[in-house]
Amino acid sequence: MLKKKKGFSLVQKSLRCKLLRDGFDLLETKRLYNEVVSFYFALINTYPEHVLSDDSEQSGWRAYEILTEPKSNYKLPFNLPSFLKRSAIRKAIGAWESWHTAYQKWLVRSNKMKHHKPPVQPRKFNFSPTYDAGVWKEDVGNSIMLKILVKSQWKWIKFYYQAPEFEHDIEGINGWHKASPTIVIKNASAFVTFSLQKYIPATGGCKKLLTTDSVRVLGVDTDLDRNIAILSVLEIAANDEVIEVARHFIKQTAHTKLRKRNLGQIAIRMKKTGIITSGFCKARWNKLHNREQEAGRTYARIIANFAHSWQCSVIAFEHLSNLKPCRAKYSRRSNQKRAYWLKSRVFKEVNRIAFQDFGILTTRVNPRNTSRLDPWGNELFRVNLHSGETAIRMIHDGKLEPIYQPGADFVINPRNCYSAHSGLNAARNIGLKAILRHRTNAVFALRA
Repeated sequence: MLKKKKGFSLVQKSLRCKLLRDGFDLLETKRLYNEVVSFYFALINTYPEHVLSDDSEQSGWRAYEILTEPKSNYKLPFNLPSFLKRSAIRKAIGAWESWHTAYQKWLVRSNKMKHHKPPVQPRKFNFSPTYDAGVWKEDVGNSIMLKILVKSQWKWIKFYYQAPEFEHDIEGINGWHKASPTIVIKNASAFVTFSLQKYIPATGGCKKLLTTDSVRVLGVDTDLDRNIAILSVLEIAANDEVIEVARHFIKQTAHTKLRKRNLGQIAIRMKKTGIITSGFCKARWNKLHNREQEAGRTYARIIANFAHSWQCSVIAFEHLSNLKPCRAKYSRRSNQKRAYWLKSRVFKEVNRIAFQDFGILTTRVNPRNTSRLDPWGNELFRVNLHSGETAIRMIHDGKLEPIYQPGADFVINPRNCYSAHSGLNAARNIGLKAILRHRTNAVFALRA
């Protein structure tokens, strides 16, 4: 496991690999592991001072390991390797602290809320065994030696696993460093999950980046139906002049159509059935859920790769955290609800992928007036036009009326002949707001 290093940020993610068991049962190891966790949970509940104390010598997992030594009064009645035992102690401490925090919050509730039952301690555990160094060895990329329980005896068994390709580096500077694995059993399959760690050069934050010259910012405006994201790359040139160097539209028409089709089919079946029970349309809901998850990762990867290809240092989004679906029919309301969820999912995935893979920071700005004003602060007219030539002709003829049209995708300012796609205009404003936080003299310069 890598340690903190000055001048670098330590990031981590997980790598799940399919484990080929070849007839060996891993459930026996998992059952014993959780029995040990249950034993230490009861011990922690009896002596909680070692968790609540700030004394480094008498606190933490080491204190409970000493309490269960062979000559102590609380001898561990299970045969478990010391490295797995320490992992189980840490799991038990985490479970007890989670319960204790919830219980303390319940105690300080007002009398009006005290009618709720207090949180109870877990009666059983289902943790996956975490293998620290000492119970695994000889990991060569497609096989690993694991110490498992076979008919009440601990044996070294060689397992093969299927792993995707990734940049591997023992020092964690030019690639990912593999840390201790975890054995996960899900349904009839078994997986070995590695913790990957890597060093990312420290950037000093958005303020330090945006106060330097020739820095690039990617403004992202997220839409609901037609375009999931409109991207605009802004560069800070000399004399605090901001210019646009690239733009990109990411369409999601096919994804939206599939979502609406599934929701419509579910709504029709709900209307025919009349009684909704647990597991109703489970297959369709699972398909819809998996597609939304995959779409969030796919769109986030496109945005992160685009920012990296144009050498952006910061990615800016709108801070939209209070969006609520409208009151309408079930299918329409559900579609809007999932569209809002996808917007937040894209931001979270971009925040993770951009920093882990490329060291690019992500920030959010106030969404006020990003669509209503142009980059110079003038109010815009929104009309349903799909051609810039038509817009310019209407400006010269004096036929443009300042009326807002629902679903308008074009903005025009007759005073300075500024016209643009509404999403592109918003993306410019979002990127410009991120710059203006730390460079108040920055001015947007539109170039052909």
